Amino acid sequence: MKLQLWASCMLVSLACLSLDFVSQNRVLATNRVVEIAQNSGAYNQAMRLGYTETRRRNYRRALGYFQQALQLRPNDKYATAAVRNVQGYMQRRTSLISFVPGRPGRLRAAASRGSCFLNGVSAIPLIPSNKEAQLTTAAHPTFFFYIPQTPKPIQGLEFVLRDNESVTPLYKKTFQPVGQAGIVSVTIPAQQAPLKTGKSYNWSFSMICDLQNRDQDLFMKGKIERVQDENLAEQIQETNQPLDQAIIYATAGFWENALSTLGNLRRQRPNDPEVKKYWTDLLSSVELSEVADQPLLSCCTAQE
Repeated sequence: MKLQLWASCMLVSLACLSLDFVSQNRVLATNRVVEIAQNSGAYNQAMRLGYTETRRRNYRRALGYFQQALQLRPNDKYATAAVRNVQGYMQRRTSLISFVPGRPGRLRAAASRGSCFLNGVSAIPLIPSNKEAQLTTAAHPTFFFYIPQTPKPIQGLEFVLRDNESVTPLYKKTFQPVGQAGIVSVTIPAQQAPLKTGKSYNWSFSMICDLQNRDQDLFMKGKIERVQDENLAEQIQETNQPLDQAIIYATAGFWENALSTLGNLRRQRPNDPEVKKYWTDLLSSVELSEVADQPLLSCCTAQE
């Protein structure tokens, strides 16, 4: 009888302990969810306040907010880029805009044996670095290239966009050559499939010396990745001033958006000294000052 009574008490005690253990786990799990939600809210607020202060050109205060965001999410790529670029603004006190690549490094166009390029002047992609993909929020981004004057006329320009899943290019077009040195741009047409969010793509751009011997091409290549950031999107929607938008895009690390925004402004307002200053400062910040004064040429119409 005593044994049965003892066993019953033990079972009741174990049941109570199990219920208490489950209850404690549920409380801990709930607290963890609340903590994550609070951190996420604080992070988003810090990032948005940082972008707002950047738009106001109050870089010291912006830096403080971005550093708070980085403490809440260590190694976060958006906060890291914002801290890096705002520090760049503070160091370049006379610059209206700047961009600091995460992994600096620049390569010239691949060497060519073609007779069109014997003067040794190279074509240059307008990207901040060859060591990392440029970021964009655009479904149909724009790519910019400086092309030099050649001693012999080239026969065409070619742009190719690929992903890593198919041998067939996603987009491939040959364009009419231009007759002078300057900057050309290629925009993925709206009727093409949009770039997918979170996916990296490879692009190449060629100056064709001889259509019958493509080994003589002057060749450039790089990567682009489409990314969406709700904090950035909210800040862009809050201003209709393109120069403010360019500042925010550059701060967030979105090179394609910043350059395209300023490129569009340069075409619309070619004699505006403020727009020219922003364009020059952005290119100079990534060691492209040598092409900052080059004209934006009318290109590119696809050859059928």
